[in-house]
Amino acid sequence: MKAALALLQGQGTLRAAYEVRETLTEFDAKPLKGPETVMAAAQVVDDPAGLEIRWDRGLLKRAADEASVAKGAKRKEALSQLLASSSAPRLAVAVNYAPRLLQSLAISQFKSERADTYQGKPARLVELVITPQEEVNQNVSIKNNTIEARFWLGADGVPLAAVTNHTIKAKLMVFLSYEKTTKEEFTFGVVNNRLVVLKREMQGKEKGPGTENEFKNLYTMTPKL
Repeated sequence: MKAALALLQGQGTLRAAYEVRETLTEFDAKPLKGPETVMAAAQVVDDPAGLEIRWDRGLLKRAADEASVAKGAKRKEALSQLLASSSAPRLAVAVNYAPRLLQSLAISQFKSERADTYQGKPARLVELVITPQEEVNQNVSIKNNTIEARFWLGADGVPLAAVTNHTIKAKLMVFLSYEKTTKEEFTFGVVNNRLVVLKREMQGKEKGPGTENEFKNLYTMTPKL
């Protein structure tokens, strides 16, 4: 798997349509807020000169209008936050995922491997446990931060799909608790010598001081051949 990923250097040009849909339910909001769904789409070009993201001007204006309401009125920032979550660094990872995946493999532990199928075709199923690197923070005590991952590999060792379950449990300022669970499902494709995240579905729950919500997000990248 590592050898196959190392060959995908991402030098080729990629043109793609990018779409994102995020749904959030805030249980701690008064009155109850959600589920609130926002959507956006962009055109993406990644080549040796750099990464270009084209958002529709009408979409950008709507995001600016929502965040700039009259004094005293309630601000709406869902669309602005959506666009921020689809920043250039994050999209750069999605259109050339091999380097990020190699970083994750470097901090993972092998769990098991067996023959399986993916979309009706033979595949290898590899299970790993990934332990993310943590920043030192005297006010935060991490009790659990692990990712259980399953990868379906093709005959050439290139990932076809993956499912990850990420659990974070922590203590804030000694007596406050925080917990977040996230499940992500990935569909990969190889386009012009790069591993592309064609679809990423994410859902989970978050609970902490003043925060309790559920989220369900979908990100798609459709290459233009």
